[in-house]
Amino acid sequence: MNTEVCARFGIEFPLFAFSHCRDVVAAFTNAGGFGVLGAVAYTPDRLEEELRWIDDHVRGRPYGVDVLVPGKIDKAAEGGGGLDAMLAAIPDEHWTFLTGLFAKYNVPLPDFEQARRSNARGGTQVTHRGATELIDVSLAHPIGLIASALGTPPPLMVEKAREAGIPVAALVGTSEHARRLNAITEAD
Repeated sequence: MNTEVCARFGIEFPLFAFSHCRDVVAAFTNAGGFGVLGAVAYTPDRLEEELRWIDDHVRGRPYGVDVLVPGKIDKAAEGGGGLDAMLAAIPDEHWTFLTGLFAKYNVPLPDFEQARRSNARGGTQVTHRGATELIDVSLAHPIGLIASALGTPPPLMVEKAREAGIPVAALVGTSEHARRLNAITEAD
C-alpha cells in the first residue's frame, strides 16, 4: 500500500500490533506491519533480552516498543520503599473497585507476596531511574517508534527519543485524551 503512514514507518501495510509477546511482534513485523512490544512488566535486563531477540528475527524491519512510563512519577515509588510503598499509595476506593471487579469476574487477586519474593525491583520501572533505564534500553535498539502506555509521554521520553530521531506515540482511551495530547504536541 502507498500511504503516508507506510512511508513514514517503512512498512508495507498501515497496521500496528501491540503485543507483550516477542514472537507476535516479530511475525507481524515480518508480515509487513509494524509490531510493537508492550514492555510494561520488563526489567531493563529482560527488555534487553527481548529486544535483542526481536532484532535477530525481524531482519532489519522496523518495530517499536511501548513502555509504561507515567507522566508524573509518584514520590512514594521514588522513596525506595519498593512494592509496599507503591501499594500503600493507592487510595482505598481504588482497592475497593479493584477487588469488586476481580470478584465480579471470578479472577483471583494478584499474589503480592509472590511478587515481593520474585521481583526485587517491585515496580521500579515507574520510578525516574527505572523509567530512564527502560527508555535507554529501548533506544539502544533499531526501533522505529517508542510509545507511552499511559497517555502523554513524559518529557524525559520525548527528549531522549528526539535526540535519537525516534517518533514518540501515546496511547489514549478517549477522543478528549487525543485532543489534549494534540494540543500539547502542537505547542512544541
